[in-house]
Amino acid sequence: MSDSHGLVREVAQVVGRHKIDKILHCGDFCVDHTRDPFSKMTLVRGNCDTTKAVPTEQQTKWNDLHILQTHGHLFGVKSSLLRLHYRAEETGANVVIFGHSHVPVCGVERDVLFLNPGSLQMPRGFDVPTYAILEQTGVTSTAVQVSVSFYDHLGSPVKSLGGKYSLRR
Repeated sequence: MSDSHGLVREVAQVVGRHKIDKILHCGDFCVDHTRDPFSKMTLVRGNCDTTKAVPTEQQTKWNDLHILQTHGHLFGVKSSLLRLHYRAEETGANVVIFGHSHVPVCGVERDVLFLNPGSLQMPRGFDVPTYAILEQTGVTSTAVQVSVSFYDHLGSPVKSLGGKYSLRR
């Protein structure tokens, strides 16, 4: 999830709604990061977050995925994903999760998944607040298959977003 901008009760509802292994928040949480449910998440600091205790970038290895997580403001994601793509190449990431634009995005470029879950507080370019769930569904010697499902803030699936993708291993 990303860009919850001070929401606590709503974030806790999202966290409690699904059985998941990891929760990644892509910044602009705008609350005390030691408070539940944020203390249980892998967080990155967004441009509206003030704590220096939270890094601006995280790299997470999960199953066969190497995830690069950032807010996106330091990479100019509102105008282009090029700098973020370069960073993915530098780190060897096959998944890049970011926020900042508040626009839900999901697509593969050069075998790397770029995923912006949208915003739980102030959606842009979409009618409702959104978040996403990433699931590894298969693996071969050269590729990882994943499924991305988007949900609105009430937990209803958003069928027009997401899909099934094959990524580099």
